Amino acid sequence: MSAPSHITHVLVDGARYPDALRRLYARDDLAEIEPLYLLTRFKDLAEQGPILVAPRDRRFVDEILAEGDGERTRAMSLLSSPASTGSLSDHLLGFVEIESEGAPRLLRFADPLVLRHWLASHGERVPVDIMGPIRSWRVAHWAPAWNEEGEPAWQAFEAAEHPTPGKEQASKAPAMLAAPQRDALDAVARWQFKERLSAHFERNAAVPWSRLASAMRGDWLEARLDDALVWGAQTERQLAIWAELALHWGADFVTATDGPYARWVAGDASRGRLPRQQQLYTLDDWCRSGKAHQENGHRTTRTSSHV
Repeated sequence: MSAPSHITHVLVDGARYPDALRRLYARDDLAEIEPLYLLTRFKDLAEQGPILVAPRDRRFVDEILAEGDGERTRAMSLLSSPASTGSLSDHLLGFVEIESEGAPRLLRFADPLVLRHWLASHGERVPVDIMGPIRSWRVAHWAPAWNEEGEPAWQAFEAAEHPTPGKEQASKAPAMLAAPQRDALDAVARWQFKERLSAHFERNAAVPWSRLASAMRGDWLEARLDDALVWGAQTERQLAIWAELALHWGADFVTATDGPYARWVAGDASRGRLPRQQQLYTLDDWCRSGKAHQENGHRTTRTSSHV
């Protein structure tokens, strides 16, 4: 894929591009390198924060686009703007912390996964108060860990309108995150959790995990997490236990009359009166102990580790 001729800047997420400043300054084709956190209270983490780069020519951008699903694809986004690097930095600094439901929230907008969810939450075209002097913002969309691998696609987010030069200078970041943006950031957190679950199942439950078609795994994980929340799971560990029990015993492991939950309660009625969160821990221990396999209805061999 060739680089669009009008890419003017690259935004680097230092957290996803280790040793970022050394690697960037080692290049001779970058005209400007600005770690945005240097001007905030997070200055001690400047190398792990957003870093705005202005390439001298097309070489750096061409390398990013040609990489496929690689480190830079997952750490960098491409911007088109008529503004100077300084003006663009001033605009982006307004997004480092945004008020969300009355409290400041760190927005990791340089992370392409966060960025594409955040921008997409604004609709087909992103409002000018978000884009400011940015005409187009390109972000890679790669296959999630629970799906089959494939080449990433670059999605271009366009400004709802092209501001006049005066408006570009006056543009400010919004003061708070609205509900659609909060939902988008929650979706990022769930995406990341599902990826951790997928990696755990690949390592520790490869056989039952392989029985799920890769195209169905995302929906399966989504449904199991929803089931767990409705039932009363509250923490990530509880959600992970629920998903693993469902993987080994079936999605109906709590409701099936011959399932492990029914047999576990039948063995001691007091178990069913425990708080639901405690029930998950105790049921999981019972299944891991091998007692679930000593009775009728066992489906598969349990693993011995948690996510």
